[in-house]
Amino acid sequence: MDIKILGLVRGLFAGNYAEGSEERQFHINTRGDIPVAQGLPELSELVRLGNSWQVALSTGLAALTALPTTTAGLSLWNGEAANGPSYLIDSFGSWEGVIDATQADHTAIFACNNVTPVAAPTDASLSIRGLSGNKYGGKARTVSAAAIANDGWFAHGAEAQVPLAPAVAGAIWKVNEVRARGMYLVKPGGMFNVQAVKVAVAAAQQFFFVRWHEVQIVAR
Repeated sequence: MDIKILGLVRGLFAGNYAEGSEERQFHINTRGDIPVAQGLPELSELVRLGNSWQVALSTGLAALTALPTTTAGLSLWNGEAANGPSYLIDSFGSWEGVIDATQADHTAIFACNNVTPVAAPTDASLSIRGLSGNKYGGKARTVSAAAIANDGWFAHGAEAQVPLAPAVAGAIWKVNEVRARGMYLVKPGGMFNVQAVKVAVAAAQQFFFVRWHEVQIVAR
C-alpha cells in the first residue's frame, strides 16, 4: 500500500503559529529536506532508556611499544543470546595514571572488533556503571590484558591529543578518548578490544575504558 505524506514548502521565512491543538502540516524546504531543530543533547534520548554503560580498569597496564597483535588492554564481551541486544560502542580509550617524565607524551589508541562468535572469557568482575544511574544487570563480561585473536587492529585519533615537550616532569592524567558514536557494533557472542601504543612505556600507566549502549537491533 502506498502512503502519501504532504508537507508545506518553506521559502525564505518560517511561519509563526500560536499555541494550540490545531493540526498543521510539517514543513520542507525547497530541496525537499525536513528542517529539524535539536531539542536535547545528542545522546540524551538514548541514555534515558537506561541501557547505557561504562567500565574502566581498576589496575593500570603498560602500553605496548609495537603494533598490537594478540594482547588487548581491555576487552568487552557480549554474552547475550543470539537474538539479544547488540552493544554499540560510544567511546573508548585510556586515562594515564602514572607520571611519564622522560618522553614526549604521545599515545596511539587501537581497537579490534573480533569476528563473532568468541568463546566466553573469564570475567574480570570490573564495576560496570550506568550512564543514567542504573545498576548493571546485563550479560557483558570484561577482561583485562586478554589473549585474543588478531582480527585486525585499527588506529583511532583520540581527542585532545596535546603533544608535550620531551622530559616534562610530572606529566600525568592525560585522557585519550576516541568518540566512536556507534562505529563499532558488538553482536551477541562478539568481543571489542582496546589497546595503546607508545614509544617508551611506564608500568601500570594505562587505565582503559569503554562506554557503550545495549540496543535491540537487527544486524548482519
